Amino acid sequence: MPMATSSLPLQTPVTLITGWLGAGKTTLLNRILTENHGQKYAVLINEFGELGIDDRLIVRRDQDLIELSNGCICCTVRGDMIDKLLDLRKRKLPFFKRRCFDGILIETTGIAEPAPLLRTFLVEEDVSTYYAVDKVITVADARNLQRALEHQSASEQLALADTLILNHCAGLSGQRIDEARKNIRAINSDGKLLVAEVPNMQLEDVLKKSEVRFSKTPSAEHAHQHSISTISISSDKALDELRVQLWLDTCVQQLGEDLIRYKGFLNIAGLDYRCLLQGVYDLYKVTADEKWAYAPRNEIVFIGHNLDQDFFQRGFSAALAT
Repeated sequence: MPMATSSLPLQTPVTLITGWLGAGKTTLLNRILTENHGQKYAVLINEFGELGIDDRLIVRRDQDLIELSNGCICCTVRGDMIDKLLDLRKRKLPFFKRRCFDGILIETTGIAEPAPLLRTFLVEEDVSTYYAVDKVITVADARNLQRALEHQSASEQLALADTLILNHCAGLSGQRIDEARKNIRAINSDGKLLVAEVPNMQLEDVLKKSEVRFSKTPSAEHAHQHSISTISISSDKALDELRVQLWLDTCVQQLGEDLIRYKGFLNIAGLDYRCLLQGVYDLYKVTADEKWAYAPRNEIVFIGHNLDQDFFQRGFSAALAT
């Protein structure tokens, strides 16, 4: 995929909320929809039935859309997610004049892994023009984490997260909580990890814009479940734009579906701004991002099955500018 030379400032940030059954996703969404957190979101879910929205908080209803008193908008998705995202841009009064929400939250109910939905934001041109995934939030149940990790989908949910919430810790011993943290870190070593009860946690910690900083030194963390690996590469050496594209193309071609997600910031020679890499399976996009707020530095993470540190390190070295 060609590397883009400009960003799209009008894109609406999207947050995906995932997690295994009973982890606490619905509780988190209820809080976002009903509390005065100062942000306006359009929240897309499969059905309203699971959400306990007090009728006193509902300003108006219109078929599959509910406007709430805190400014959030809740939409049910009974068909295609793409259609709903595009429909949000066409809404007329009384719900919209212009885009009146700060972001979109999507609960991945019915979609075991977030990767297919992430891919939508790269492959669907109409969607990628107006929306960009800012982060993935995964809620984990500390009481039943080991049981959940018997399923590959639960491991992938943790591996792909930018922010992880370890929920349901109340009443557990410190040893069990530490074991749960260790199991999560074995799968995802870079994501922001919050140990908090969803009903009581600070929503600001979850909702603020993602500014991911990856590992400062090359590392390889291997999960004990399903051979999910996280490979992190960090370097202040500038990269050659064409060589980076060739390197990423090679990764895609040789690893196939073993490469699930890859993301990070790139320091491209000759550019005074950082470039943002977002990739899922065989599709990736590199776009112009903000001016560097710190010394230019490549910070990249690859997530997948049975990944090899040396393979990525050799490719990275070959992509350096001369």
